[in-house]
Amino acid sequence: MRALVVVFITSSLIANTSFVTTAPSPSSPFDQYGAIRWNDEMARLDNFAIQLQNYEKSIGFIVTVDADGGCPGEAKARAIRAKRYVVEHRGVPWNRVGWRVDGHYGHLQTTLLIVPTGAQMPYPYHKPISGKDGPFTKKCQTRLRQIARSRW
Repeated sequence: MRALVVVFITSSLIANTSFVTTAPSPSSPFDQYGAIRWNDEMARLDNFAIQLQNYEKSIGFIVTVDADGGCPGEAKARAIRAKRYVVEHRGVPWNRVGWRVDGHYGHLQTTLLIVPTGAQMPYPYHKPISGKDGPFTKKCQTRLRQIARSRW
């Protein structure tokens, strides 16, 4: 009887033990997407925040790339909005989420990375092309205003 109790207690302790895993390497992105709707982006950022909370000894990076000939500052505005969402809405500490813009690419792109604390983050993450921003039109102004006013 005593042996049965010991086996039961041991098995319940093992079943309730959570195994700590390490964060993925910075060379493999957690997620990557282009110019998607804000509701779809929030769903992806929710998953990103959950993984950051699971990997307590890691930092999340939001790396954006402007589209060649696109709206000036759109990638920066999207990166700031994404960080604000993860920090303010999902409760991830501000010092565990960073962002940067990696130049221009053929299209607007956002990459979400989870990096172990102390690991080297490759720079630039994307191979940028030598592109430039397009003109700052009324359409660009409206788009940047919509990004800045996004709420959750």
